[in-house]
Amino acid sequence: MEDIGNNFFLLLLRNSLLQDVVLDEHNNIKYCKMHDLVHDLAGDIFKSKLFDQKGNDGEKLSQVRYFGWDSPSDQIDKINEPGRLCTLFWRNNYISEDMLLSFKFLRVLNLSRSGIKELSALIGKLIYLRYLDISSTEITTLPHSICKLYNLQTFRVNCCYSLKEFPYEMGNMISLRHIYFYSSSQTPLNLGQLTCLQTLQYFNVGLEKGHRIEELGCLNNLRGELCINELELVHSREEALTAYLQEKSNIYKLTYLWSHQESEGCEINAKHVLDGLQPHPNLKTFEVVRYLGTRFPSWFNEQSLPNLVKLKLSNCRSCKEIPSLGQLKFLRHLELVGFHKLECIGTTFYGIEVNNMGSSSNNAIIQVFPSLKELVLENMRSLTEWKGVESIPTTSGVRMFPGLEKLRISYCPLLKSTPKLFEILRELSIKVVDSEMPLLNLCSNLTSLVKLSVSFVEELTCFPDEMLRNNVSLQHLSVSNCREFRELPQSLYNLHSLKSLIIQCCTNFSSFPVPSGENYLTSLQNLQLWSCGGLASLPSGMLEKCRSLQNLRVNYCNNLVSFPLHAGDMPSLSYLSIAHCPKLDSVPTGGLHHLTRLRELEIGPVSDMVDFEAFQLTFNGIQQLLSLRTLLVFGHLHWDSLPYQLMQLSALTHIHICDFGIEALPHRLDNLTSLEVLRLVRCKRLQHVDFSDAMPKLQYLTICGCPLLEALSDGLGNLVTLQQLRLENCEKLEHLPSREAMRRLTKLWYLKIKGCPKLEESCNNRSGPNTQWSNISHIPKVKVGGSIIQDLRKSHF
Repeated sequence: MEDIGNNFFLLLLRNSLLQDVVLDEHNNIKYCKMHDLVHDLAGDIFKSKLFDQKGNDGEKLSQVRYFGWDSPSDQIDKINEPGRLCTLFWRNNYISEDMLLSFKFLRVLNLSRSGIKELSALIGKLIYLRYLDISSTEITTLPHSICKLYNLQTFRVNCCYSLKEFPYEMGNMISLRHIYFYSSSQTPLNLGQLTCLQTLQYFNVGLEKGHRIEELGCLNNLRGELCINELELVHSREEALTAYLQEKSNIYKLTYLWSHQESEGCEINAKHVLDGLQPHPNLKTFEVVRYLGTRFPSWFNEQSLPNLVKLKLSNCRSCKEIPSLGQLKFLRHLELVGFHKLECIGTTFYGIEVNNMGSSSNNAIIQVFPSLKELVLENMRSLTEWKGVESIPTTSGVRMFPGLEKLRISYCPLLKSTPKLFEILRELSIKVVDSEMPLLNLCSNLTSLVKLSVSFVEELTCFPDEMLRNNVSLQHLSVSNCREFRELPQSLYNLHSLKSLIIQCCTNFSSFPVPSGENYLTSLQNLQLWSCGGLASLPSGMLEKCRSLQNLRVNYCNNLVSFPLHAGDMPSLSYLSIAHCPKLDSVPTGGLHHLTRLRELEIGPVSDMVDFEAFQLTFNGIQQLLSLRTLLVFGHLHWDSLPYQLMQLSALTHIHICDFGIEALPHRLDNLTSLEVLRLVRCKRLQHVDFSDAMPKLQYLTICGCPLLEALSDGLGNLVTLQQLRLENCEKLEHLPSREAMRRLTKLWYLKIKGCPKLEESCNNRSGPNTQWSNISHIPKVKVGGSIIQDLRKSHF
């Protein structure tokens, strides 16, 4: 019937009654949209049979067949003839036994996400039920009567984390075709009796009869995906063969999992078991996890797995070699992860037969991994060498990885050598590889790179000039946590397609090349420099003509002295951050108004050598930036005022004021009529916070690290839109606004007080003479110190 239904579905699709399909990795349709006209037509056809809360025609209600999620549950008793109801979607957290009995002809019952905690034993009376869904409920046990649903075809129990086991008579549900349950649940007993079963996503092997792997043997109709867990409980190849997986032609995705409960002889046994679990040749996706053997069976080859598209071998810690996979014609994605004992990826990996003279046994051109698009090598702590076919004498007729586009090598710290022949590699990522040689080898002949990401390569000091010069299509370049990395080559400016450049946590990085001629980074959209301790300045012309630049961040560069900002050349800039560079003594002045698309600005703290007046000049013209929404500004303790231009930003929605020596909040801050978020952080001389003139849209207020602040004035009550208030690390803070002022904050639902010992004591003491509890008792959620002392929202919901 599934095949017939699928044919109908495809017919509707071909005629555009269904459209905009989304496919999975195997080109199976995941979901699609229904054309508006078809939706209206279907709605019109269903009108007389779907419960309509607006209709009160008795004759009409007698025809109701479908009660959906949009139907009001409190009106279900209006249905005159409940025995006619076929489909019930129920969202309430309770369904009565009388209701179950009255709907005795139900075909579909959906209780998913309903909040139901217990399923009545009367469920067994719904003998016509074909579809039952209890997913995402808090049900802990299932009644044994559910096993009397002999006509049930689909049973969904997804995300029922409280349900640990199924009734032991489930083998009697002989019509069951599809069962979905959470992977950690115990597999139903005697599944082998359910010979109609097609969908079984998980099978957890057990030791007792009815849970052994032999239960899979009779399930000849299985299709789609299957994951088999606890394979260490299978004791021999002969026992594994009882699953008859080699005969199950409709399974296209298969996962085998062992636990790491290693015992004596487990390596030999695991190899025999895996040998007995050979899948059908139709398999497309295969994953083996925590395999305990030292080698893989001989059926890991192109003859036994001719249709394989995706393969992942993960955490095979004892394996000392990788199977021959190079001749899998349709393999597109390969991941090799956690081979801790593997020292060398040798030429056997490629599956090429070589005679004693060293030449290939066939004069025709041999392609190694002909369809492979993505290759991942990860967590191979002993791997030192990855050989290519060039290490085999007389292999000029071999094309290696002709279609590989993505290569990721990570956590292979000892790796020293790699192949060089990658024809069209577009994305390369190398992480936690101590030697720079793998990177240099891989890139030595590359001309097609679009994305290069390098991190934790200890020995890398710079890129060869020709490496960037040969890859003019490079769009994304990232270098992070390479402590010896010092500079970029002159060929950086040949990268006219470069969109993103990120250098972060490279403590010795000290210089960019000076642009020359007509070469500039004209396509650059994203430039980020983080924690580059050796960087003192940028070349004055580096950012010229960067008219596409949208995101510019320079943070935590402790020795940066100057930074050229050509604001007039950056019309697309929307995010600018020049922050936490304590030696920066040359700040841009008066050019910010050219950044007409700027939405977020973060600036400071700068060098102590910069006086407040010079810093204030930075903000000249900022009031012209009508697009600016977020401002983070850092000052110094000896600066006793804020830049006056900040008071003119009427479109600003977020402002963070940090490290200034202001004693009071400026009244002119109330000019920020669009402000929604205000944070005052480490303003250590702040003593007065008054909101006598209301900010009409303020929703979130944080005051943190202001040790001299003793009280909040009643003006806080003017912030009638305030929703959240956080008071942290204000050691002297003792008093909140009066009870009357706090009661005016009708939208305030969350109050957090932490690191304010005097105020915390006063709020926790609900009956003392100086208690502040009465001022805040109306707030739904209150957190004092590390404890939530009130949560009315929780009880409400």
